[in-house]
Parts: sequence; structure tokens; C-alpha cells
Amino acid sequence: MRIIDRVASALQDVFGECAEAAGRTSGVIRRKRKFDAISLAKTFVLGFLQKPSASDEELAQMAAQLGVVVTPQAIDQRHAPRTANFLEELFRHTVRWVVGSKKSLAPILERFTSVTLMDSTIINLPAEMKQRFAGCGGPLGGGQAAMKLQVELDLRSGALTHLGIEEGRQTDGATIRQHARRGPGSLRIADLGYFSTAVFVEMAVAAEYFLSRLQFGVGVMLPDGQKIQLLSWLRKQPQALIDHPIRINFQQPFACRMIAWRLSPEQTSRSRRKLRKSLLRKSGKQPSAERLAWCGWTILLTNVAEELLVAPEAIVLYRARWQIELLFKRWKSQDLVALLSGSTVVRQMIRLWSRLIAAVIQHWLIIAGAWGDPHKSLSKLCEAVRSFVGRIAAGLGRRSELRRTLRDLARVLHHTCRRNKRKNPGTFELLNDVDLLEFALT
Repeated sequence: MRIIDRVASALQDVFGECAEAAGRTSGVIRRKRKFDAISLAKTFVLGFLQKPSASDEELAQMAAQLGVVVTPQAIDQRHAPRTANFLEELFRHTVRWVVGSKKSLAPILERFTSVTLMDSTIINLPAEMKQRFAGCGGPLGGGQAAMKLQVELDLRSGALTHLGIEEGRQTDGATIRQHARRGPGSLRIADLGYFSTAVFVEMAVAAEYFLSRLQFGVGVMLPDGQKIQLLSWLRKQPQALIDHPIRINFQQPFACRMIAWRLSPEQTSRSRRKLRKSLLRKSGKQPSAERLAWCGWTILLTNVAEELLVAPEAIVLYRARWQIELLFKRWKSQDLVALLSGSTVVRQMIRLWSRLIAAVIQHWLIIAGAWGDPHKSLSKLCEAVRSFVGRIAAGLGRRSELRRTLRDLARVLHHTCRRNKRKNPGTFELLNDVDLLEFALT
């Protein structure tokens, strides 16, 4: 199915059968007067997609565009627990759709069946929600309630392959997604929060690939079984970029590949400052000399063979992990998903669920209109789709009109939203030309 048709199908399903199913589960519509479940979903989700800070009056204006003439006071009355439950249920229906482009972002990604960037982000919630979403706590009673978004982004197709909700206190390493199978030939890129030698063994047995930083303190052996003090061994190597087979985990040795290089003095100092600050905040302790020495290196671990991925390509791919952090930044700064706006807990949760669904739909529209172009600014694309929300709302009931609107959106995005000129190449440009990578190997 072409991406335009895929997005059209997803939109019509979300604002059709999914909304009706969520309405039945939540009981949000007791007596049909103005709103039914579908028009209510469109009003809140599309209203916040068009303007994340929308007021009740602006939501009433969106309802009017949909043929539901109501006052701002009627919108205010819809801020009830049943509406929050309805939108939460609709969110869970929405994320079951996996919308990705067949147009690959870069040839390097086509070597793998998928390239999953895996990470999470925390959204602090009102303390009243702590029974459902327990947080980690914090000073002055803060952080009692928090929601963790566990997200997986396929860098190859742009698809959000997983978007799950967990309690804020759940650690990344303990998430059930650690054991998800993505198929032979897939590549998973994740930060140290997901580091697990047991999980890496599972992936290798399933013919899946991983790319991660090496966690401090993990035992390392050479292929012949000789145990080494890693930093001492690295300092003795003559080459600046070290690419060497190793075995990790003394109890059950596991063969993999290490790629390492020394950081510049400026990078090392910055890393050490960050480490000291983090440890002081968490435990009130200073890091050990060995842990500080570790800050002078970047050490990657992977089971991808050199014939499939040379060291500079692995470096670029791991740098691409930052794209999921930028996705979270856009959701929070542009789509306001973490902003607890509203005078009551119910209002805040209605906005949270509406904005989350809107952010997912916004991502679909970007994938349909511009995925595969390394010169696009994703933050500009996020803003550009807002001007099409009215047309999308009007076309949801007519497939041909909706497809025409999505094609027009794609045409606009194709000619606009270019990245501002920068001194250094961006991640998407690096993925298409690894030779543009510039970093000092000291």
C-alpha cells in the first residue's frame, strides 16, 4: 500500500471504528445530543494538533468546522473523567497502527531489515495519578506520579513501531520490550539504560543485531580468553580508531566486536563534569579514578560483522540514536505533550492524551510527506502540517478528498521546510555520506 493510502486508512480508522470502540469502552457518550464519539475525538485531537495550546473557544471552533455547533461552555462541560478515559483508550487504539515509508532514508540502512532506535522519556503527572502511574519521587514531594513513554523508531522507514505507556519508576533495563523480537537481520540501537549481556545473547541467537556503548565495569577478554584491564589495553594500541573482536561477561563469555576511540580533552572534561554532577545528585559520592578515566573514551559494542558495517559507519549509526531524543524534544517543546495545562487533573489528563494522539498523527503526516529527504528540518515539518488540519478534518469522511489533501500536503512539504545552513553536516546527511564525518581521533 502506498504511504498516502496507508496514512489515509489510519486516519479514517482512528476517527472511525477506533473512536467508536473507545467510546463504547469508556461510556463517554451517554445520550447523543451534539457530540458522538467520532466528533468528540476529532474536536479534541485535531484541535490540539492544529494548536497545542488551544483554548475551549478554539476547540469549539474546531467542532464547528466539523458540523458540531457548540459553545465554549459546552467544551468545558466535556472535561469529565469519562472523556479522559475515552481519549486514553483512543490513544491505545491509535498506536496499534504502524505507519512507515518504503522510501529508505539512506542506503546504509537498507543493509538491515529494520534499524530500531529505542529510548524512553518521562512525563511528570499530577500527584493524584500516583496510584496508576507511580513516579520515582523527588525533593519536596515532587515526582510522585510519572508516565514513561517507551518508544521505538525505525530509522529506515520512519515508523513508530512501538509506543507504550509504563510507570515512571520502571527502569529501561526492566521493560518487557527488552525481549521483543524484531526479526533476523534487524538492528537495535539503544543507550546504556538498556545494556544487558543476556539480552544481547538472545538477539544473537535470533540472528538480530545490536549496537550499544559498552557499560563501565563489564569484564572484557580477548578472543583467546585472556582477561584484560580494558583502558590499559586500549592505551597501548597504536591505531587511533580501534576495531577489535572481544568477549564479554566472564561467567558466560559472549563474542562480539568493540569499536573504541579516545575523546578530545574538551570532550573528556565535559563528560567528567556531567558524571560528577550525576553521582553527587544520586548518591552524594565522587566518582572513582577508574570511572573518571573511562570518560576519556567512547567504546561501542556490536555483533555486526565488519563486512556489513565498517567502524566509521557504526559511529554514524550510533550518533543517529540522537534522532529519538530530538523526537521527544519536538513532542514536548512544539506539541506540548508534557505541559500540565488546565485547572484540574481531569483537564490536564485530557490535554495529555489528546496531544499524544495528535503527536502520533503529526508523525504519520510527516512520514507521508517528506520521509527520505535528508535535507528536511523535522521541526519545520511539524509546524507545516498544522495549516492542513482543517482540510484533513473536512476530508475524513471522503476518501478521495482525504487523499487529495495528503498529496497536496506532500507537495508543500517537498518544496519547503529545508534545514537551515549549518557548518557541520546533520545526521541524515552523514547517513548518506559517511565521509562527511569529522571528529578528532587523538
